[in-house]
Amino acid sequence: MNNPETPLITRERLAADLEKIGLRRGGLALVHSSLKSLGRVDGGPDAVIDALHDVLGPAGLLVFPSFQKGGEHKLLREGVVFDVRSTPTGQGLLPETFRRRPGAIRSLSPTHCLAARGPGADEFLAGHEKCEVSVGHGTPFEKIVERGGQILLLGVTHACNTMLHYVENTSGAPTVSCELFTPTVIDAAGQAHTVPTYPHMPGLRRRYERIEQELTAAGIQANRRVGLAEARLIDARAMARHIGARVRADPLYLIDVFNPAPTTPGAA
Repeated sequence: MNNPETPLITRERLAADLEKIGLRRGGLALVHSSLKSLGRVDGGPDAVIDALHDVLGPAGLLVFPSFQKGGEHKLLREGVVFDVRSTPTGQGLLPETFRRRPGAIRSLSPTHCLAARGPGADEFLAGHEKCEVSVGHGTPFEKIVERGGQILLLGVTHACNTMLHYVENTSGAPTVSCELFTPTVIDAAGQAHTVPTYPHMPGLRRRYERIEQELTAAGIQANRRVGLAEARLIDARAMARHIGARVRADPLYLIDVFNPAPTTPGAA
């Protein structure tokens, strides 16, 4: 629970902090977030989303992860049905509030759905259901890289940076399962789609936080406080090139081979 003596963080302060860290007006931004890290926000999650839109402006495209909670293999093996109209996101209160906003739409991915709001959101999310690797070539994640988008880690670390899955999956890391699943996704019109999906391998513990100092030193990442949160703003294209080269040289660069993840049911 927030301390009532903690000063309120206003929408205006959040917008000013986002401008200072370098969020670009008219740009494309994927946000991973922790609402509580920001402090006691006047207006709650809606004020944070409003501040992001304030800075991006009317031409900007705001994107949040919108996939459901749970290990990929467990969900797929149990025959998950993902309904973009009603399936809640398991990524926190900010993404859940965002996906419910008028004008926000979600991509048709059973495991790595993204929600977007702004001009061109339909085109940006289109075709995700045709990509057998949900964080790979042809996906909205790739479009963020190709369009020079930004990744904002708002009170979270690179452990939450889903774009690093894209870097691995497209640079030769042994991260994708050879088992194909055929889950169902229900679109906004209520139509069912079968979406062939190769999930990530279970049991791989990542070392994503090792790139922190490397990106900062290379000028690819900016760090400062937004509200009370430690925030990181990353150039997606530059990160993909820089870390992609690392992974191509060493496919296990982002994988901790000495400390595999627990083999619990549903681990992914």
